Amino acid sequence: MKKIKKQEIEKYLTLPYSFIITPDEDNGKTYYVCKIAELPGCIAHGKTAIEAQKNIKDAIYDWIETALLDEYEIPEPSINSAKSRKNFTLRMPGKLENEVKIQAELEKKSVNQFILDKLAHA
Repeated sequence: MKKIKKQEIEKYLTLPYSFIITPDEDNGKTYYVCKIAELPGCIAHGKTAIEAQKNIKDAIYDWIETALLDEYEIPEPSINSAKSRKNFTLRMPGKLENEVKIQAELEKKSVNQFILDKLAHA
């Protein structure tokens, strides 16, 4: 069996992979799912968004380790990673802006995160 050095895995852990956190429900209880966009199947859960984000670190480690063992190509972070974030202005009618703010508040998200989630799932 091929042995992978910890340093080889850890070099990937410093890369700015994109993650998406979404709320979900099971039997009436809300939990959060964190996925790494560039690493198919790399998923973690948590009772809170912060817990899901913390848990994803172990999932990334396991994903990278398995990929290296199986000699699977490990994708680089997408162009939309933290290092290449861009700002843009979005103009919308006042009524729509109010609806977005209300929905974001209901989902306990910032308006920015709410819009990003909607765009990611469009």
